[in-house]
Amino acid sequence: MEQEKAPHCPVCDGLLKPDFVFFGEPIPARAAQQALYHSIHADVYLIIGTTGVIVPASLLPYEARKSGAFIIEINPEKSEYTDRITDIYLQGNASEMLLELDKFLA
Repeated sequence: MEQEKAPHCPVCDGLLKPDFVFFGEPIPARAAQQALYHSIHADVYLIIGTTGVIVPASLLPYEARKSGAFIIEINPEKSEYTDRITDIYLQGNASEMLLELDKFLA
């Protein structure tokens, strides 16, 4: 089966794609630097909906923890972080758990 080609802009012929990194693509250097900066300066760090196995993004929560952040994880199943660095584990759907967390913090 032939893979569909990504659409191109009718004006400039540039590749049209959403502003996020697809699996297998490198993280832009500036975004990686900003993510690391914010991770090491966070007081509270939310981990939501990830298994914690895709490098290099999976390393960021560890940087937050090393810098003293309180880690809250929301996931339907335990991740690589749950028993290692997570302070509070909320098991469930992200949208439902975020609503509950919001009620708790209000």
